[in-house]
Amino acid sequence: MERAARVEAQKQWNARACGELPGDKQSLEYFEAVACDRYAQQAWMHKYYRFERFAGQDVLEIGIGQGTDMMQFARAGARCHGVDITENHLKLTARNATLRGYEVDLHEIDATALPFPDASIDCVYSFGVLHHIPEIEKVVSEIRRVLKPNGRVMIALYNKHSAFYLFNVLLINGVLRRWLFTKGHDGLLATIETGADGVNIKPYVKLYTKKSVRDLMDGFAEEDVSVHQLHVSHFLPSSFLSKLKFLNPIIKSLEPRLGWYVAYQGIKSESAVQT
Repeated sequence: MERAARVEAQKQWNARACGELPGDKQSLEYFEAVACDRYAQQAWMHKYYRFERFAGQDVLEIGIGQGTDMMQFARAGARCHGVDITENHLKLTARNATLRGYEVDLHEIDATALPFPDASIDCVYSFGVLHHIPEIEKVVSEIRRVLKPNGRVMIALYNKHSAFYLFNVLLINGVLRRWLFTKGHDGLLATIETGADGVNIKPYVKLYTKKSVRDLMDGFAEEDVSVHQLHVSHFLPSSFLSKLKFLNPIIKSLEPRLGWYVAYQGIKSESAVQT
């Protein structure tokens, strides 16, 4: 499963980068448009992760996409490192950084064997990536190893109890369109990723709950585990519903339970035992 998951991930994101938009990928304007689109959809990220607090620190991002989040750390003055198994992502992130005048340290390597010494990183960050790795426990062990004592880990994983999964994925695509029966549950989950058909391109996807994230991150001192990002379209993909402004307070009240991401922040204690 592990090798197959890597091959499928490379097929998926070499063909279409995460968050890819039309436009000239040689230009800074393109990467600015990608960032604008990302944070319009995920407006909660800046307040939650507070990228600006990592000035002068070594930050490692696992799964770098087009470098959008990494540029937030770089702008704040962090020393940025990144790992990804996708050549396309590495090239785009390098170009993004060069266009902005930032130096970043990038590696095409598997996150189950990070190329950094023990206790060398101040913060490990990974958004929407670890749920694509079957051996996620090995990755968490590597995160623990490379973090300095009192270093911070910040991750976000897909929420199993989200409205998007329950309504869009499971009910509409899975049952009504019968993808659950023609593609199987693993194939259905793969279609969450833009461009994946769940058959020919089938990236590994696993969903998590707040409890399973807590279990996964056992051994870190938890600072926060919470659910974020809920839109009207997660219940029903309709432009009409988005115009009904009276729904906004209801959506906001449901977000802590039905949002798309389970986000976690924790600290490696000085007495943490390596596993």
